[in-house]
Amino acid sequence: MIGRRFLLMPLIAATLYGCASGSSGGGGGGDTIIGSGTFTLAPGESRTIRVSTVYRTIRICNNVGSSGTIEGAVGDYPAVTLSPGLCNANMGQYSDRITVHNVSTSPANGLFQSAGTKPLGHGGR
Repeated sequence: MIGRRFLLMPLIAATLYGCASGSSGGGGGGDTIIGSGTFTLAPGESRTIRVSTVYRTIRICNNVGSSGTIEGAVGDYPAVTLSPGLCNANMGQYSDRITVHNVSTSPANGLFQSAGTKPLGHGGR
C-alpha cells in the first residue's frame, strides 16, 4: 500500500507541472501573449495579435518613420485609420487582442501596448 503512494505522488506532480507549464500562453501558431511590442506589415497585410489573457486597454500606434497608413482595431471595436505618427485615441476600449491592417502600398510598422485590466461591473462582467 505504501509503495503505491510513492508511485502516485510523482505522477500527480508531473501532471500538475504539465498543466502549469502549458498555460503560459506561449504555444505554436502565433498565439503568444506578449503585452506590448511592434509589428511590420507588408502592403495589404492584416494581422491579429493576442495581447493578454484578460481584457485591457490597448494603445495602437503607427510609427513616425512608417511608410504606410494602417487601420487598427482593439478587439471587436471599429477600426481607426492611423497615419504615420498617430495613435488610437479611445482608451476606453478593452480587449485581449488587436487587429491591424496595412491599407497602403508601402510597408508599415507600428507598436502596441496594453495597460490595466478592465474593472469588473455588475455580475463580474
